[in-house]
Amino acid sequence: MDGTHSTTKVSCSRTHRRALRVLATVFLVASLGACTSVGVHTSSQRSIDYGPPAQLQVCVLRTESVSPERIDDLIAAVNEEFATYGIEVVVPWVRPWQRPGFSHESLLQDVVARDLEAPCDRLVAFVDRSAGDFLWGLAMPEVLGSVDDATHTRGFVVANRVSFNQLFMTPSKVTVHEFYHLLGCPHSMALTKCYGQIARLKRHVNTHGDEFFPGLDPRGTLLLSREEVGSALRRDYAAR
Repeated sequence: MDGTHSTTKVSCSRTHRRALRVLATVFLVASLGACTSVGVHTSSQRSIDYGPPAQLQVCVLRTESVSPERIDDLIAAVNEEFATYGIEVVVPWVRPWQRPGFSHESLLQDVVARDLEAPCDRLVAFVDRSAGDFLWGLAMPEVLGSVDDATHTRGFVVANRVSFNQLFMTPSKVTVHEFYHLLGCPHSMALTKCYGQIARLKRHVNTHGDEFFPGLDPRGTLLLSREEVGSALRRDYAAR
């Protein structure tokens, strides 16, 4: 009896561990499938001189179910993250926005198609969740945010927590992630190269003034005005 009972315990324990490993793998895929990491922080972060403080003017579109208070909380999370770099995100205006479609492509395309008017350096839409999103999120990873690759000046963020996937990538984490992309930081295992990119942007702003916080094209070339940003988007559209 004792031997049989002991064998059953070991078998159950091994089965339990295997089940936990499978669940952990599923959770990791769910959390990373929608949005790859921009990287973890390294010791290089505090060894770089980012120069004097600068402001990043981010204009905001919001769907009806995303409250102004929610947006304030998400921007506050970004400002806490960016304090080390001396970057303050300021929101010149918030305007209502109708969700243009279901897919993440339709959301981003709508934002990209809009003018980047002064004083906006960036344009970000904060979107709520639909019933379709909820059902999709029960089975598949979602795209919880995105930024255009052509200029890194426009994007969207899922602002409300509804789906299963958001247990792992909360709205505040997604917002910080996408705002790193708005500074031209790519997906990576570590943020080390990103620190140099941010310092480069800050040097330009601090040297030439902050009328416009530059965008970046896919090669890393600075886009120094809203007109250059518009031209880069038109070239990208024509190429596609």
